[in-house]
Amino acid sequence: MARTYEYWMVKDGEDVSINLTVVSFSGSKGTFSSQAADPDEYYGGCEIEWKAEEDTSHMTEGEISSMEEWLVNEHSEYLADQDYFD
Repeated sequence: MARTYEYWMVKDGEDVSINLTVVSFSGSKGTFSSQAADPDEYYGGCEIEWKAEEDTSHMTEGEISSMEEWLVNEHSEYLADQDYFD
């Protein structure tokens, strides 16, 4: 599953590129049913594990959260495209 994405951000006025590799990903869609036993069943869930080739210690927790959200969206679109074309 190892797929690599290039994430761009601006840090201290400079463009920074971070190469992210998806190590594992799991996601489920929610049922939006009042009968759902837990929030994950209602809303769906998503877990992603990634590694970066570059050092990310300079990033704030908010910047990492934004990067993860972007990565989840990009990888979800990639998987949806693969399902469509398979």
